[in-house]
Amino acid sequence: MIMDSTRSTKQIFIVALAAAALLFAGCSKKMEVAPEAKPAPQAQVVQPVTTTSSVTKPSTNAVYFAFDSSALDASARATLDGYAAWLNANNSENITIEGNCDERGSREYNLALGQRRADSVRDYLTANGVAAGRIDTVSFGEERPVCKGTGEACWAQNRRGDIVSR
Repeated sequence: MIMDSTRSTKQIFIVALAAAALLFAGCSKKMEVAPEAKPAPQAQVVQPVTTTSSVTKPSTNAVYFAFDSSALDASARATLDGYAAWLNANNSENITIEGNCDERGSREYNLALGQRRADSVRDYLTANGVAAGRIDTVSFGEERPVCKGTGEACWAQNRRGDIVSR
């Protein structure tokens, strides 16, 4: 009988200990302490940040191409119009255009197609007033996919020209 009461006491103690651990673990919320009264901060004069132009950099850095093509569609031209305006307003900015392809085709073919895509983007920008000396081009072919799956939706993401500031 003494053995049962010791065992029962141990079980109750273990259950109480586990409940206390859960209670403290669940209540780990820190209480906020009111900060000491500090003197009011002195007014600071904030100087506006001056930029070289009011033209903002486009939010996307990629233009996309149709399968086996280096022709720019209307969406790509609209993006590049924004980049041309931004580059023309920011003469100190230089870019590299990275031509990319999906996985279909041979490595050599995709390197050549990626270069044609990069050149197409460069040619559009130079036709819109950007100095050719500010633009480098490189082809990565199929070596840098943004989507590693298969299927048209994935391949379409990989057929692109990335515009990278340098």
